[in-house]
Amino acid sequence: MDINKLENFLNYKIDLDIKPQTLVEEIIKKAKKYLPDDCEYEIQKAFNFAKKAHKKEKRLSWEPYIIHPIKSTLILMDLKPDIQSIQTCLLHDVIEDTKITKQEIEKKFWLEISNLCEWLVKVSKIKYKWEDRQLETIKKTFLAMAKDLRVIFIKLADRIHNMQTLNFHPELQKRKTIAEETMKIYVPIAKRLWLYQYQVTLENACFKTLKPKEYNQITKYLKNNFSISDKYIKRWIKLMSKLLQKEWIEDFKVKWRMKSPYRIREKMEYKYQTKDIRNIMDLLAFRIITNNVGDCYNTLWIIHKHYTPLIKKIKDYIAVPKFNGYKSIHTTILGMFRFPAEIQIRTQEMDEIAEYWVAAHYAYSDPDSNKKVNQKQAERMQKLQKLVNAYTESESKENFKDKLDIELLNKEIFIYTPKWDIIEMPKGSTVLDFAFQIHTDIWLRFKSATVNWNIVPISHIPNTWDIIEIKTFRYKYTANKHRVSILRTPSAKNRLIKFTKMEQKNESIEKSTENLNNKLKSLSLPTLKSKEDKISNLYSKKKLEDKLLNALDDKWIYNNIIKNTYPDTYKQKIDKIKIKDKKNEKKQTNIIIDEDKILNYELCPECSPKFGQKIIAKTWKDGIKIHNMWCRAIKTIAPKKFLEAHRQWAEINRYTITSIISCDQKMDLINLLEIFTKFNIEVNNFSVKNDEKNNKKIIKIKRDVNNPWQIWMIYEYTKKFWNKMKVIKRFIE
Repeated sequence: MDINKLENFLNYKIDLDIKPQTLVEEIIKKAKKYLPDDCEYEIQKAFNFAKKAHKKEKRLSWEPYIIHPIKSTLILMDLKPDIQSIQTCLLHDVIEDTKITKQEIEKKFWLEISNLCEWLVKVSKIKYKWEDRQLETIKKTFLAMAKDLRVIFIKLADRIHNMQTLNFHPELQKRKTIAEETMKIYVPIAKRLWLYQYQVTLENACFKTLKPKEYNQITKYLKNNFSISDKYIKRWIKLMSKLLQKEWIEDFKVKWRMKSPYRIREKMEYKYQTKDIRNIMDLLAFRIITNNVGDCYNTLWIIHKHYTPLIKKIKDYIAVPKFNGYKSIHTTILGMFRFPAEIQIRTQEMDEIAEYWVAAHYAYSDPDSNKKVNQKQAERMQKLQKLVNAYTESESKENFKDKLDIELLNKEIFIYTPKWDIIEMPKGSTVLDFAFQIHTDIWLRFKSATVNWNIVPISHIPNTWDIIEIKTFRYKYTANKHRVSILRTPSAKNRLIKFTKMEQKNESIEKSTENLNNKLKSLSLPTLKSKEDKISNLYSKKKLEDKLLNALDDKWIYNNIIKNTYPDTYKQKIDKIKIKDKKNEKKQTNIIIDEDKILNYELCPECSPKFGQKIIAKTWKDGIKIHNMWCRAIKTIAPKKFLEAHRQWAEINRYTITSIISCDQKMDLINLLEIFTKFNIEVNNFSVKNDEKNNKKIIKIKRDVNNPWQIWMIYEYTKKFWNKMKVIKRFIE
């Protein structure tokens, strides 16, 4: 990097007398070196169209606006772009800044140009909003556009010219904001695509804006020291040229470069941790461009013959290229100057690829590239695209893929909101997935979706660069469990499932709260959430919710809650009810069977259940009979014939059923316990003994149930499992 050239480029001078046509002729002159002669007509056509569209516009520098696309195109010409890229660069601001539409460009030129212009508009909408978490998504978005790399090349050229003229912006803070955005987005993109010259130019333009004092100090040092030594540099170049000619090396160039101010500052700060620029030893380097690979190695031998090399600094990237295709020989020698000097030796093709990497590959795809017609130039761009996607067939696939990150093209899409924010999503996502990425209120109240301003169904799968707008209801929730099948992203599915479960839970709690309040009202007690409510103070919110949910299956929990909260009042109410029930003990309606108080039944004549005794109902051929728990008639009856029974206003009874079971030694007992857990049945006691005589296990299980019939229900549900076991004895308490 020549410090004087860099300074001249960044210290942009306005020339209001220069004619735009003169600059266009310079573009045409460069294009004719590698494009067919008819390129002049196409370039002139695009220029005339852009000039007419931007006719009345001015830049902040007071130059005609058309100067900007022309200067951007001149920067782009370093990459030897195809004719479509040149035309697009001249037209790149037409859609965004004028009334010209994409359709008009398509009609005047062709679809390819109009698409490139439209994509550039979308790229221009990408803004850094000072949230570093956005950075990777923004950089990935640019790389996603690598399906047509020309978009990135043109945008980088456009940004370089904007940075070149940044000092004409009147607001210092705005200049710093643009420089910061460039450093965080555009510099990494240029670096990732190995566009070295673009990267260095943008780095130093940002450095000059963000750290002007440090930039000026380094620039001043380089000018003072190396301008004095310039005659020695020229003398060495002349000496080296004669030396190579003497050794029969022909068709070569000898160049020199200065490390750029930004790179010097990086080394001072991060590598050497110094503020003294004199501690940086590789400020100066030379480059010898040869005709072929054989001359590269001969040149290395000649240099080492006359100067002392630093052995550890010799690197042969021709024999072992870098993963990105970079090839060169590096050596550092002593004796040329008072400090070590680095020399790079490479061919012309290697030099171009080192400077512009992917943009240079297609320029050397054919030795007769100067004679290519327009169709062949398009083929070069296709070869470039194949190079970018080469990782799919390359042996070094993983290494290449990790460095370039092009694999995101197959896995990610990038969607715009109407405000031009970028949303990164997995490929195959639906518009409903997009709604989940935006905000909770969006997917909760989803009403309809438009993609590129066309209404689409909720299951529509968008593409990269689509603009999606979601319309919502103001007061209505539309999220439901049936939409899970529409979602593709796991996070969205999990959130919707969690939401629907919470909705079901809230509905159950609401229903259970209503049941509890009815119970409280019947006892003339304060209802839940009323001013006099004491239940909410006694239990934590979570514990109360759990109890209310469990109470839907176990009704006795309501009585338990009331009893714990209002013990005295509850006892008085129950005592009154007991007295009242005792008077009406002979009435059949004072016994509730399986939560039904209107069933007909008769009392067991043997046990004659009394008021206050724990009772149970048994079904038999003539109807329902009520027994107390000590009645001999119930000892041998199977659980399927029993129903829960209790006297009116008394608590719902819970029964303890004890089973003694014989099973095989290999039986997995965990499955047995899981069955009871699944049906929400408490296991009070579980013990196992070995019957060595019969090679069996004897299991004793005590379980609490609301209704003995539950045991029979479990048996029916898991019949295959129970067939492997034998119930030796069972009794109920």
